[in-house]
Formats: sequence, C-alpha cells, structure tokens
Amino acid sequence: MKKLVVLFVMFALVLGVTAMAGAFQFASYAEKPFAGQTINVAMVAEPRADAIRELLPEFEALTGIRVNIEILPYSTLQEKQAVSLAAGTGVYDVVHVDCVWVGQYAGLGWVIPVDDFIANTNPDVLALDDFIPSVLAEQGMWEGKVYGLPFIQAVFGLHYRTDIFEELGLTPPQTWDELRDMAAMLSETLAERNMVGITFMGRRGVQAQCTYNNMLWSFGGDWYDENFNPTINSPEAVAALDYFQTLIPYAPEGVLTYDWAENAAAFAQGMAAMNLQWQNSAPLAQDPAQSVIVDKFNFTLIPGVMQPDGTILRTPTFGGWGLMIPVDARHKEAAWEFIVWATSPEMEVKLAHSQPGSRFSSLQNPELAARFVEYEGMLASLPIARGRPRIAAYTELADALEVAISEAMTGIKDSQTALNDANTRFGEILRAWGYLE
Repeated sequence: MKKLVVLFVMFALVLGVTAMAGAFQFASYAEKPFAGQTINVAMVAEPRADAIRELLPEFEALTGIRVNIEILPYSTLQEKQAVSLAAGTGVYDVVHVDCVWVGQYAGLGWVIPVDDFIANTNPDVLALDDFIPSVLAEQGMWEGKVYGLPFIQAVFGLHYRTDIFEELGLTPPQTWDELRDMAAMLSETLAERNMVGITFMGRRGVQAQCTYNNMLWSFGGDWYDENFNPTINSPEAVAALDYFQTLIPYAPEGVLTYDWAENAAAFAQGMAAMNLQWQNSAPLAQDPAQSVIVDKFNFTLIPGVMQPDGTILRTPTFGGWGLMIPVDARHKEAAWEFIVWATSPEMEVKLAHSQPGSRFSSLQNPELAARFVEYEGMLASLPIARGRPRIAAYTELADALEVAISEAMTGIKDSQTALNDANTRFGEILRAWGYLE
C-alpha cells in the first residue's frame, strides 16, 4: 500500500509539473532570483555532509545563494534542531531529519510540505521517480505528502567472506536457521585460524535494536498494532529474541560490547566469516589501511523466515536522513533550490565517494557499482526494507526495547520476561503521548 501511495504522489506531481510548464522553475539555473540570500543548513556529522560542503562553490555559482553548513554530531543535532524548531527561532533554512523523526517534525508542523515546490521544479534535475520509492517514503513523506528529499541512507544486510565461502563451497544463507547453522559450522572449521562464524552489534543501544528488528519483523512480530496497542512481547517477538541469543556462541568473545565501530573492525580484521551490519561498513572493509579483507567480501540480502508457500520473508532494517525546510525558515525558496541541487542525480554521482545515494540511477551506475561492492546488495535490499516507528514517541520506545534486548542477551532476564517488562513500558509511553487512552 505504501508503495502505491508513493507512486500516486509521484504521478500527481508529474502532472503538476506539466500543468505549470512555462512558469519559473526551480533548478533551471537560467536565472538567479535568490542571489544574495544566505541560507543556514544543519547536517549530521557523516562523510556525505563533509563532501557536500566541498562542492558548495558549484551551487553558489549556479544560483548566487550562499550556504552556511553546520555539521553536528547526532545528539547535538537532535537537540539543537528540536529546540530551534519548537521555539520557532528561524535559525535554520534546511534541517537534516533522521527518518525516525519524520513523524515528530511533520506531525508537529515543524517542517513544511514541499508539493507546491515540486510542481514548479525542473523535472530533469528533480527526477522524483528516480528515488527508490521505499527510501523516499521513509525519509521524505508523511501522511501522503512529501516533506523532503533523501540525503544519506543505509540498509542492513549480510557481509560475508567470499574467499572462505569459495574455499568451502558455500553460498550465502537464505534463512535465519541456515545462518545460525552456518555460523556454527564455520566457527568449528575456522577455529585454527582464530576465526568465528559471525559477528554483530550486541552492545545495548540503537545498533543492537536495529539488528533485532531484522529478525523481529521477519518472525512476524512488531512494536505495536494498528491501534498502537503494544505487541513487543508477542510470541513472535519472543521467538525472534530467543533466536538472536543463539548467535552469541558463534561470535567473537566480547560481541555484546560491540557497537558499529567495533563490529566493523572485527570483520575487517578477519575475525569472523560473516557480519550482520549496515551496508555502510563496507568502505571500511575495503580500506587497506584498516582491513585485511580488501576484495575478499561481499554484501547481500539479510536472511529471513521461510513461508508456507516457499518464499522467504526478509525485512532488512532501513535507516537514513532527509533534507527538509522548517516552517520558520527565512529563505524557503532558496532552501528548496539547495535541497534539489544536493539530491540531484548529478550530485549523487559526485558524492558517491563519501556515501551511497538513494536513486536507482546512481546505484545502477556501472562505474560506481564496480567501485562499491555493496551496491548490488543495496539494490536488492532497499525496495523491501522496513523502517522503525516514526511516531514522536519513538525515542522513548526505543530506549525501553534496547533495555529488554540487552537484558535478554546478557542473561539478566529471559526473553519473555524482558519483553513483558518492555511491553508494560510501551503502554505507559504510548498513553503519555496520547496514542492510547
């Protein structure tokens, strides 16, 4: 249904573009109506933000618009943007929005829908239908309207050692059961090489939660139902957490202290034959200065659960960021010119060295696909990926779930007890936010 809504919105916007042919178009660069304006842009501290800052002279030459980019760590960005938007200070003209914040930003009216801007934008530069629909929906849309465009995205998958798989005559596991069995076999087979079967992010926090979501959704569980009744202690959710624990014996000692950096380093240093992680750890594994497995690994679809009809339900966790315009922005039109330029097909190619884009055209680009091993797996994963809840209560719900996952993984509580406690806390949070009576 979500895909149909995205396609309908795209079709309607294309009609709007046609109807407005002949009027001023954003991203035409034939005139510079906003020259001399200065916009303030907030971005999260990731390589793509640094890369776009290097290219700002090109944007200023095209439009005459000056850009101040403030690049901030995640928690600082979250706090500064929220305080500014809630107070209506007009500090920012463009904000960087984590996909799990979209409900808060759009739902509370902090950012504006951009459908009217889209209808008046050069379609060749905007190329809205070039965005992978699931990415545009998660990062840029809320309740059927477009609020922003994707800029930085990530998806979970399975990294595996191609040299070892070829040596042992293996193919990547398709189901979670196959993954555990293969991890066990590889741990035994590779013990003399001081390697284990698998590594993952097990430290209490968002990375362990995102890893668990891959299992939760494919096992048939979810955070809450369509009426916001908590379901995080359902039999499916408990089974998924029980399963997650079964991987621990085949992972490096200390895996429950691993976050993104430790896990990526463990795989890159040849400690494990498989790795459950976002695709964005692949560049580190391809960096000779940090890796001993350069050109010896691949990235593919996350395993799933075999269904009665023989298909496999896979639900890779999705993450990413969109660029949006605050309702109190002082230069909204200039901000839109920047967003369209920064997310255009041409810029996706120029920025690919920093992080991958969100468009079919860039991920299918033969030259880029030859340089970046993760592209093929991303193209398979992104269209079926699932995002975390985007409601305003997300952060509190996530904290409660992350406590439960950690308690179960470390053996403080069994999965059922830990998730029962999380479910109770979910109810309290959802009532406090008004989702439940």
